[in-house]
Amino acid sequence: MKNNLRYDPMDQSTEGLVIPLLSGAMTGIAAGADVGAVRNLLDAPIVVQRIRIRFVTTTAFASAQSMAFRINKVYAFTATDATGATAVQAHYNFQAGMSVTRAGVAITTGDRIPLTEISSIIAATAAIGTQTYTAEDTDEPEVFAMGAGSTLPSVYENWVPPGPPLVLTKNTGLIINNHILMGASGAGNLFVGVDGYRLG
Repeated sequence: MKNNLRYDPMDQSTEGLVIPLLSGAMTGIAAGADVGAVRNLLDAPIVVQRIRIRFVTTTAFASAQSMAFRINKVYAFTATDATGATAVQAHYNFQAGMSVTRAGVAITTGDRIPLTEISSIIAATAAIGTQTYTAEDTDEPEVFAMGAGSTLPSVYENWVPPGPPLVLTKNTGLIINNHILMGASGAGNLFVGVDGYRLG
């Protein structure tokens, strides 16, 4: 029988965190190309409570453009490739004035989480390099996909895992993928926010 992860919401050692990803002006990205990645490097599992994704067009496409992004949970995620990408540090998400202690060091509101604990990258302007991971089936996103269409397409979605939470154990993560070829001329910024917590 499989064991389910269970956290006590009242546990004072629980660390709230947010992984805030913002791309550069993405343009001309191929269908199926990876544009972002989040990898958990620690033994402490990350519980994902919500994923926020937005695409804001900054330059109109030459003709009506269909767009879609998908996010897959991936396994055996042993390396992120920062080629063409910007590294982004996750940060703690505490109420103002709150602090905790981790390994004897006080952590206060706004402190960043080292990239040696959570490795997160997002595209600068083009697709990112090839990651090393295993996906159960890239054609069936485990998390979600959404789309929009026009010369000024925009995407706005807040996704909350149904039922039990989405859990990222060590060397497990999320891959953000551009599903449809981006048409000519257009460009835009992709915003992805991953909200969750882990035990301290």
